[in-house]
Amino acid sequence: MFTDFIYSLRLTPDLIGGVKTNMTSSLRCNAVKTKNILSPPIKLGVKSGIALILICFTLSCSSSNIKQLIDAKFYFDRGMNYMEKKDYVKAQTEFQTVIDSFPASELIDRAQFMLAEANFNNEDYITAAYEYDRVYKDYPSSIHAEEARYKRAICYYNESPKAELDQENTLLAIDEFNRFVDNFPRSEFVEEAQNYIEELREKLAFKEYKNAELYRKLKKYDSAIQYYRFVIGDYPRSVWADESRYGMGLVYLKQKNYERAKEMFQRLVTTNVSEDLKNKSSKRLSYIEKSTE
Repeated sequence: MFTDFIYSLRLTPDLIGGVKTNMTSSLRCNAVKTKNILSPPIKLGVKSGIALILICFTLSCSSSNIKQLIDAKFYFDRGMNYMEKKDYVKAQTEFQTVIDSFPASELIDRAQFMLAEANFNNEDYITAAYEYDRVYKDYPSSIHAEEARYKRAICYYNESPKAELDQENTLLAIDEFNRFVDNFPRSEFVEEAQNYIEELREKLAFKEYKNAELYRKLKKYDSAIQYYRFVIGDYPRSVWADESRYGMGLVYLKQKNYERAKEMFQRLVTTNVSEDLKNKSSKRLSYIEKSTE
């Protein structure tokens, strides 16, 4: 009965605490008047009696007791309402209340997942990654564990910067996607995860290729060759592997190592590469032939 009363007022623990303080202060200030009024015998009606009981009960209860009378669903529903309104900060507060105050609730794993979602939608991806991590570690049997693992990888993907910058989050994203595929091989997200892995690996290959190009232009040919080989060896299916072979051919030309240069360009002419790369390689082969006549 009292729970329904609380629901009807939409009271929060903080609001209840304020009501308690204000009512207590008011009673103290009017102590003399109250004494005079209540001195004669008073006949209370049924409704007035119930109201007085509710007031006394409210004053005697602490905020924590009142919170327990409002179940987890109350806060969870408010959180979902804020999610619909895209007020993700307020939604986080409601879901966190469920987690902190109702650890035995059947909604606990869903509240944890929605807390992560609220952070994700608010583009706080690092915090969201942490909250998703708690879902599958604290509640491994949850129906949200699979998606939480996948969304954690997406968080690091979203934090992956341009190729010119530090790629720590790129490496983390690849690692998380691989872990997801290993743990949930039949998931509907596996194909998408594998596509993300390829995309991120292309970025890493491009970064190493740019390093090789920089060394070649600086005429530090040994370092350039080292980076080109790294791209070819670690990212053989990348488009930058072919570009690296062309770069190596240019370096060998500069060193007048025509045999090695010819080997690189010949491979590009005879394999499935872009027409632009084939044409450039063909011209380099013609140059080598004229130079070695």
